[in-house]
Amino acid sequence: MGEIVEGKLAYDDAGNYVVGSFNISDLLDKVYYARNNHISLRITNGNKLLFQEDSFLYKNKNMHGIYSYFITGADLETVLFDNTGEEVTVEVCAEAVGDYGQFYSTVR
Repeated sequence: MGEIVEGKLAYDDAGNYVVGSFNISDLLDKVYYARNNHISLRITNGNKLLFQEDSFLYKNKNMHGIYSYFITGADLETVLFDNTGEEVTVEVCAEAVGDYGQFYSTVR
């Protein structure tokens, strides 16, 4: 079971990517450090597909020399950075996450 979140993608003062009150960065950290770091992630902007991968989450240096989250060779954090301020829909499913409510900063 996964989570679907819609709203404006922001980069907050703490250096986290958030959509509305949903903290994407915290979710990625939890999945990355979990024993099972498999994740299915889809990010769209209206009808435009920004990111869609279903595999293991890992970190690697991106083309700018900065360590970034990757899924099957696709640089996730660069996609997030490039779309900050945009209205997006994020669909995520990760076995390492039992309760997605922990990633919301306020009550839904």
